Amino acid sequence: MFSLYKVADMFTEKELENFMGVLKRGSDYVEIECGCTVTKFGDTNGKLRIFPDGRLEIDCQCYSGCPEVKLSPIEFAKHAGRKTAIQNWKSQIWVNNKEGRRENLWKTCLLKYHTDTFRRPLRGQIIHRDEFIRCTNCNKDRRFLLRTKEECRIYHDAVANKDWKCSDMPHKRISCNDAEERESRKACRACPRTAKCNGCVRCVCFGCSMCKFEDCNCRACVDFLKNI
Repeated sequence: MFSLYKVADMFTEKELENFMGVLKRGSDYVEIECGCTVTKFGDTNGKLRIFPDGRLEIDCQCYSGCPEVKLSPIEFAKHAGRKTAIQNWKSQIWVNNKEGRRENLWKTCLLKYHTDTFRRPLRGQIIHRDEFIRCTNCNKDRRFLLRTKEECRIYHDAVANKDWKCSDMPHKRISCNDAEERESRKACRACPRTAKCNGCVRCVCFGCSMCKFEDCNCRACVDFLKNI
C-alpha cells in the first residue's frame, strides 16, 4: 500500500516542469495531456493518468463526448488507428515538453513506475465488441461499450427502445449536439485479434451470463436462461 506522501511525490516539481499540459497532480494520480498521431487520421488527443502502482489510464478526446475512457495505452493507440500498438505504444503516444515539442513516452520519466505488460484475454474468455445504435432524433450513430455487465444492460435496454435518443444515454454522457464518430473510428470495435475486425469468434458473443439477464422477459434472455 502506498502512503499519501508516496503518491503525491511520484514526480518532483522539477520533473513535471519539463512538460506542458499537466492537468492534475493530486494524492491519487498525475494527469497530463497526451496524444497519438496517425498520418491518415491525424492527431488523437487524450488525458493520461499515471498511478503510483504503475497503472496507466487514458481518456480519449478524439471528439467531444467520446465514450472511450479508462483505456490502456495499447487500447488508446489502437483506437487512434495504430496497427502495431502492442509492441510500439511507448513510441507512438506522446506528451508535450516545456518547449511545446512532442516527446514520445519512452523518452520521458512518466513511465518509471510502469511495469505492466500486455495481457491477452484468457482462453475461453468472452469479449464483447462495441456496438452502435442510431439516434432517432439526430440520426447519428452512437457507440456502446460492453466491457461490464452494467454496460451490457445499458445497450440491451437501448436496443429494445425503438425510439432511442442520445438523451437516453445514462449519466448524460452524450447529446445530439456532439459530433458523430468518423467512419474510420467506427471500424475499431475492441476486438483483441485485430483493430478493424469485421466480426470473429473472439469478439462476437451470441449469449453469456454477462449480456443476458434474469429479470428481462425478452426472447433472447428467456431462451438463453432456459438452455443453461
